[in-house]
Amino acid sequence: MRKLTVMFLAMIMVFLGTASAALAKEPATPQLTIEDVMRMAVENSTALKSGNLAKDQAWEARKDAADDVSLRPSGGGGPVNEKAESSFTKLMQTSNRYLTQSKLLQQEEKNVKLDAYQKYISVLISQEKIKNAEITLAKDQLAERLAKICAQVGTISNPEMVAAQSTVQASAAALQEAIENLDKAYVELNAVIGLWPEDRPILQDEIAFETFKVDNINAEASRAETSSEALWSLQQLVNLQKMDLSYFRYGPGSGALSSYDIEKIDVDIAELNVEEARKEVRNGVFTLYKDIQAAEEQYNKVNAAIKLMEETLRVAKVKYDVGMATAMDIKTSEAELASYETNLALLKYQHAILVANFKNLTGKELV
Repeated sequence: MRKLTVMFLAMIMVFLGTASAALAKEPATPQLTIEDVMRMAVENSTALKSGNLAKDQAWEARKDAADDVSLRPSGGGGPVNEKAESSFTKLMQTSNRYLTQSKLLQQEEKNVKLDAYQKYISVLISQEKIKNAEITLAKDQLAERLAKICAQVGTISNPEMVAAQSTVQASAAALQEAIENLDKAYVELNAVIGLWPEDRPILQDEIAFETFKVDNINAEASRAETSSEALWSLQQLVNLQKMDLSYFRYGPGSGALSSYDIEKIDVDIAELNVEEARKEVRNGVFTLYKDIQAAEEQYNKVNAAIKLMEETLRVAKVKYDVGMATAMDIKTSEAELASYETNLALLKYQHAILVANFKNLTGKELV
C-alpha cells in the first residue's frame, strides 16, 4: 500500500511538473499591424459573439410573429379585429427589434475596432515614455557621478550631493513605472486580441502625423447623423409610435384600447428624443474637429521648439569639441531635446486617436 502511495505521488509530481512547464512558455512575439489587431479583436470579442446570437434570436422571433399574421388591420373607423391588430403589432415590434439588434451589432463592431486601435497606440505611447525616462536617468546618473567627484574635493556641500542622489532615485523610479505601464498596456492589448498576458507582439505600424482636413464640416455632421446606429434606433421608436397612432384602438402588445391623445403624446416625446440625439451627434462632430485642430496647432509649436533644441545641442557639441563645454552640458541638452521629442510623439498619438474617433463617428474606416 505504501509503495502504491509513493507511486501515485510520483505520478502527481510528474504531471504538475509537465503542467508547469507548459504554463511557463516563452512569450510569443507575433508581428502585428493595426489592421491585424483590429481583425483579431473582432474575432475575439465575446460581446460580438453574444450580439450575433441575439440577432439570430430576434430573427427567429420575427419569423414566428410573421407566421401569426393573417391580415393587416385597416385602422380608422371600421370594425375592430383585435387579434389582427395584436398580431400585426407584434410583427412590427419584432421586425424593429431584429433591425435594431443588427444596428447594435454594427455599432459594437465599430467600438471594438476603435478600442483595439487605441490600445495599439497605448503600447506605442508607453514605449516612447520609456525612451525618455532612460535618457533622463542617464543624465541624472552623470550628474550624480560629477557630484561625487566635486564632493570629494570639497567644491559642493553635502546637501547638494544628497539632492543629486535623490534625483537619480526619482529618475530610476520613473523609469520603473514606465516599464510597468508598458507591461500593463501589453496586457490590455493582448486581452482584446486573444493573446496571453505575457506575450509581447511586435507592432509593425508606426503612426505618422498628418494634418486632418475636412472640406465641409456640415457635410461630415450630416454623415455622422446618417451613420449613427443609436440615432437610427431612436428613429425606429418614432416609427413604431406613429404606427400606434394609425391604429390607436390598441396599445402595443396589450390588446387594450388607448386614447388618441395619449398615443399622440408618445409620438411627440419620441420625436423630441430623436431631435435631441441629433443635436448631440452634430455637436460631437464639431467639438471633435476643434480638438483635432487644437492638437495640430500644439504639435506644430512643439515641432518648432524641437528645431531650436536641436540647434542648442549642436552648439553644445561644438563647444565640447573645443573644450568650452562639458559632458554634462551635452547630457542636459540631450535630455531636454528628448523631453520635447517625447511630448511631440505624445501629441502625435493623441492626434491619431482624435482622428480615429472622428472617423468612427462619421462612419469611416479607421485605417
